[in-house]
Amino acid sequence: MSRPSSPFAKANTLKALLLFVTAEKKYLDLAVAHGMAVNLQAPDLRRAFDQGQFPKVGWENEARESAHKFAAELRRGIASAFIATFLVDGVGVAIAWMLGKVGAHMNADPGKILSASGGFLAAWATLWELGGYAKTYSGEALHEVLHPLFFRIAFLPGVALATAGQLWWQ
Repeated sequence: MSRPSSPFAKANTLKALLLFVTAEKKYLDLAVAHGMAVNLQAPDLRRAFDQGQFPKVGWENEARESAHKFAAELRRGIASAFIATFLVDGVGVAIAWMLGKVGAHMNADPGKILSASGGFLAAWATLWELGGYAKTYSGEALHEVLHPLFFRIAFLPGVALATAGQLWWQ
């Protein structure tokens, strides 16, 4: 039995990002299809697929469990880096408060707010990136594609805000 075409395609990164954030089930469906599309790039697996010998029965459940595990790890990494950064930034704010540099009696300084917000975003992204993530043999699993995108989404605006805050009164 021959299958001349594949119903599987690599995922659009932005669509995957949106689904990751908003619709876990749809994200997992996309991750399963993406994973198979990556597998079918290998000539031997493509040949076996075309001959009806690949994938094995039950592969979708196994792929979904794997994608779920990797997505959960990605979410845990994002959350734990956020919490750690928030706590460390809280220490920084407490030190600034003890030194009289910030307080309820002072007017809000847009430069300080921009700088602190940007520093938070950049630190969060960096801490998360340094935490690493599970890598697959191909290096093309959907969580591996999203990881650098999440980093850029937090880090680059963070640097821009921090720079604007530092230059606010120049």
